Amino acid sequence: MKKMIVTVTVLIVVAGARWAVPAESKAGQSSIVARMTLANGSSRTVTLEGVGCSEAICSRVAIRGIASGDSRATRTWLDTITTIKDISSEDALFVLKDGTARRLSVVHDNRFLYFVHQNGVGGKIDLAGVKSVEFLARASTRAFWTIDGTTHSVSGSD
Repeated sequence: MKKMIVTVTVLIVVAGARWAVPAESKAGQSSIVARMTLANGSSRTVTLEGVGCSEAICSRVAIRGIASGDSRATRTWLDTITTIKDISSEDALFVLKDGTARRLSVVHDNRFLYFVHQNGVGGKIDLAGVKSVEFLARASTRAFWTIDGTTHSVSGSD
């Protein structure tokens, strides 16, 4: 009985924590559904898991880039982006949810997009092979647990 109470308490804390924080602190969450248009013109809908280099994912929440005339890399939260377009080997245009746009040179360690296809298979692609990325929505998450043989769940989509 004690083990079940502890398990339920932990699940309530974990499941409830997502909705207990202010909206502005939600910036930086990953698993965003996006439509990628590749350089060859084909497109695919994927769940974007993060960015990184060719070897490994480096960030699940932000992409680092340098604006023209600036020497400092800045972070752009993935969940604040609506579109990445006009992608070249040098830079890309980032259109944000607040209506602003900024052209950034993406740092080397963030040039690969890591994603999961709709069939569940993971992949990665260099930005050089992408024409545009349209961010559609945050992927839904759902937590499940069982108490006395009854399965319960909570959805975590926004």
